[in-house]
Amino acid sequence: MTKMSVALMLAFATSSVYAAQNNAYHHEAEIGFLDSSGEADSLVNANYHYYFKAVEQAEKPYELAAFFNQGSTISARYATIDFQDLYNISGQYVFDSNWFVGAGVNQLNFDNDAIYRVMDSDTIYDVNLGFFFTDHSALTLGYSTKSESKLDSVTSDFYEIEYYASEDTDVISLTYEHFIPLKSTTGVFITGEYHYIAEQNIYNTSGIYIDSLGQVIAQDDKRSDDYDNYTVAVLADWYINKAWSVGASYVRINIDGEINFRDIDYSTHYSPNETESITAVNTRYFWHFSDVFSAKFSLEHYFENSEYNSDSETNFGVAINARF
Repeated sequence: MTKMSVALMLAFATSSVYAAQNNAYHHEAEIGFLDSSGEADSLVNANYHYYFKAVEQAEKPYELAAFFNQGSTISARYATIDFQDLYNISGQYVFDSNWFVGAGVNQLNFDNDAIYRVMDSDTIYDVNLGFFFTDHSALTLGYSTKSESKLDSVTSDFYEIEYYASEDTDVISLTYEHFIPLKSTTGVFITGEYHYIAEQNIYNTSGIYIDSLGQVIAQDDKRSDDYDNYTVAVLADWYINKAWSVGASYVRINIDGEINFRDIDYSTHYSPNETESITAVNTRYFWHFSDVFSAKFSLEHYFENSEYNSDSETNFGVAINARF
């Protein structure tokens, strides 16, 4: 047995008798891993938060300590799956009047070898405005936007093609969060969300190519997609104690679309309308085993039901959290 294995065994063996201190903290760093039983790729996530006002965690659920802090913060995040990398920087400022404002920027980079994407990357900008009604409740109005375009051409002995693509997305969201303390257990944290997403995409391709008979064929394809997405979500987590919670969520999504396509010989138009619902149950545990370090575990099962597909999957997550 290696020295490292012995050290880990001693640490876990003594953790039950060592009383970790619930010290206030300004810094929080975390690295975690999420695995899914479905087709989704595994996720690796790392984030850091700096809180200008010290966060107290002694008399509240560990997971919600930052929510109760109601102070200004800055944060950074990196997450990756097989074909996508996310970089995020964000911040929030809280006024003495309990109003708060926030802003952030997200950079998504795609691996085109792993998944077909017209754009190599997306840049998403976020702003929000909110108000803390009480120590236990907050209302947030958010807006995010993305606007990307690309003009390129490809030439060879058999074709000469020029293509143009633009993708524009705007999101308006409204979120209400409320914690209800209970006598016998710690309490219930309830979240209600509404999102409206407007998406407009244009994909045009023009040029010439040579078919298998050596004939020169002209190509002129134009496609435009317009989608309106309305999402309502309700989430509830029951904190049995400061470390352990069980929860459930329900999400309903309605998508209205307009798709137009035409080429030299053919044109079509159709209006897809789809409703999808996602129900989930979960349990989470926040193991505060030392003054600084904690281990986080989560298990969540999703039930997805739509007009064209019904499926379910289970996600398991583990993370190491440091607060100091």
